[in-house]
Amino acid sequence: MIRSTVIDWPVEEVWAVLRDFNGHDRWHPIVADSVIERGQPADKVGCVRWFHLRDGSELRELLLTLSDADMAFSYCLLETPVPLLN
Repeated sequence: MIRSTVIDWPVEEVWAVLRDFNGHDRWHPIVADSVIERGQPADKVGCVRWFHLRDGSELRELLLTLSDADMAFSYCLLETPVPLLN
């Protein structure tokens, strides 16, 4: 699935927040905290983040791409409590 939205704010400021693959807890209301596994940098393609949600559930995501030039990134779900099917 591809999802996009328009945010009415300076793009550099938005990108500074969104590019932090370990920073969801700073802006997403259901994320309690996030940890990058194996101590890797949060901007290293291939790193895995582990989310702890406020309801107690957990999920893992893998950073696939990160481009500052395009201000874009992609990731995939590795583990999720949400019943998603391909």
